[in-house]
Amino acid sequence: MPAPSSPRTDIQGLRAVAVAAVLGFHLWPAWVTGGYVGVDVFFVVSGFLITSHLLRRPVRSGRDLLGFWARRVRRLIPAASLVLLATLVASAVWLPTTTLVQVGREVLASALYVENWALARTETDYLAADKLHSPVQHYWSLSIEEQFYLVWPLLLAAVAWLGLRSRRRHHEERTTAVLAVALTGAVVVASLGWSVWMTRAEPAAAYFVSTTRFWELALGGLLAAVLALRASRPAPALVGAGAAPVPWLRAAAAWAGLAMIVVAVLTFDAATPFPGYTALLPTVGALLVILADADRLRGGPGAALRWRPVQWLGDTSYSVYLWHWPLVVIAPFALGRDLGAVGMLGILAATLLLAWFSQRHVEDRLRFHPLLTRRLGATFAMLGLCVVVVGGAAVGVWVTASAAEREALGDARAAVARAQPCVGAEVVRDDGCEDPGLLLGPTAAAQDKPVVYADDCWNDAPFTTRSTCTYGAEASGGTEEPSARIALLGNSHAGHWVPALEEAIATEGWQLDTYLQSVCYPVDVPISFPAEGVSEACRATNRWAVDSIVAGGYDLVIMSARTDQHLAGVPLEDQDAVAEDAYRETLAAFTDAGVPVLVLRDTPAMPEDVPDCLARHSGDPDACGAPPATALEPDPLAAAARADTSGDVSVTSVDHLMCDQICHPVIGGLTAYFDHGHLTATFARTLAPEVTGAVRAAVGGAP
Repeated sequence: MPAPSSPRTDIQGLRAVAVAAVLGFHLWPAWVTGGYVGVDVFFVVSGFLITSHLLRRPVRSGRDLLGFWARRVRRLIPAASLVLLATLVASAVWLPTTTLVQVGREVLASALYVENWALARTETDYLAADKLHSPVQHYWSLSIEEQFYLVWPLLLAAVAWLGLRSRRRHHEERTTAVLAVALTGAVVVASLGWSVWMTRAEPAAAYFVSTTRFWELALGGLLAAVLALRASRPAPALVGAGAAPVPWLRAAAAWAGLAMIVVAVLTFDAATPFPGYTALLPTVGALLVILADADRLRGGPGAALRWRPVQWLGDTSYSVYLWHWPLVVIAPFALGRDLGAVGMLGILAATLLLAWFSQRHVEDRLRFHPLLTRRLGATFAMLGLCVVVVGGAAVGVWVTASAAEREALGDARAAVARAQPCVGAEVVRDDGCEDPGLLLGPTAAAQDKPVVYADDCWNDAPFTTRSTCTYGAEASGGTEEPSARIALLGNSHAGHWVPALEEAIATEGWQLDTYLQSVCYPVDVPISFPAEGVSEACRATNRWAVDSIVAGGYDLVIMSARTDQHLAGVPLEDQDAVAEDAYRETLAAFTDAGVPVLVLRDTPAMPEDVPDCLARHSGDPDACGAPPATALEPDPLAAAARADTSGDVSVTSVDHLMCDQICHPVIGGLTAYFDHGHLTATFARTLAPEVTGAVRAAVGGAP
């Protein structure tokens, strides 16, 4: 494949379009709803350029391979390491202490270029959904590119080796090009097919894993391979890197490609299944722009793409991408206020300034440094130094923050024990109790979860497990029959009641069996999930739980759930009514079998993660609260229970202990939540009088 006679300014312009889309999405997400597709445009450009380079300069030896990797190291690693180190320091200074374990862990993953796999794991964690975004989360796409750069030259080296088996040079070039087309085409088809399937089956993980994204890089590689095949023909090749024979057709292709990218940027949003087949719109658009070779093409977008500011943004796009996201995450904490849409202009200016500095003084200086370009060993020594320094600092923050969390939780538990009984809800109940001051702070609260988390009592999506946990008489190995056998049914908002039952389980001789599903609440109607098949699996799990309880000889069922996941195919205005009807059927399944039910009304939900918010508003905890009209979400389960006429269903609420003019995130010296809406174990224990009193009444048959 012939080298272009001069740099492709249209490709630099395309890079500028891509990074502008990402900036718009992160700075003004309400306006640029699909700007995340800029990453996909980057992938196509990278795949095209890297494949073009490897076809022009085939890898024929180990030194060639090391040379290719060394050029990638000098181009990418120094600036990326600088941003990681700066972000780690800024996080330690300004971000809430509740985030530092996550930041340390993800900086380490980013330094090792496996951040995409780390995010694929945590993004499927329901409890992680409302946590503060990591300031290095954007390294997921860089991780995919680095993984591609590790694998791709090896595959193309095999192609080049097979091409060498041709006896004449012309045959070698053509055979290599044919094999490259076959290879890149196969990767595109296989990875795209997998991406379409996984986007439907596991959309959260599909967004980040390499296997669903490699096709986008390979798509650019396929274009490079096709152009190399055309250039290997005996007849004279077309002028330019694959120019179409008709100029107006090339111009139309370039404009159409840009239009496809813009349409995706402005119309895609969080509800768009992605990547999957929808990613074809921006990626094929990028492919058309590259194919058109719009430089100096009359009627095409070349003049706009050559505009000096556009070229500058394209030249610095890598550094712009590196710096922008840490600023978006950390700046509000450093300045002590939310920035708003206008404040994001300051983030944009700071991003461009830092990008200019790092591109000029780090990227370019080390990329072309004589010592590094002459000696491969020096380049890889620099790589090792970057990984050791950044990774070591990340591990240090991770370990230190973890130790601080454990110490804070231990100190909090000791302080709570000393302040008994006037802590938590007891301060609200008893006018004689004085507020003890903050005993369970945000750092400790973030770790203060009910035992059901450590014991892994959950049935999580895709709901293929049937897990239960048992606490009390049978679990302790005793020979005596439990005084009452109780089933706990619901989602995570049922699980957070377990600490309120712990003391009574021990003293009353009760046995508690859990039937807990994450997100999925106990109704026998389809609940909407983004992944294919999960809705029916959730429904089947609920049927199993109800049938097991009905056949289990239980003396009482305790039910509680947050009913926030939409019901499939039900209009928004009818959601609560349909859910209430579905809950009536679940309650009837128990009462018809003679099993009484106690419903615990769902607790208030806060606007954001409470420990993170409290760390930011240490002097004003109620700044993290919400008025009852907002915090007390509709609870169709409680409504169905109140409407029950069987006489076997009762309802208990603790709203009066958590809300007055506002619903409080800190009550009686205890942070009440370990995230936005799940109760801390320590605070939940202070709700025991209401909960265990209701259980005793229900088991004893009192009205």
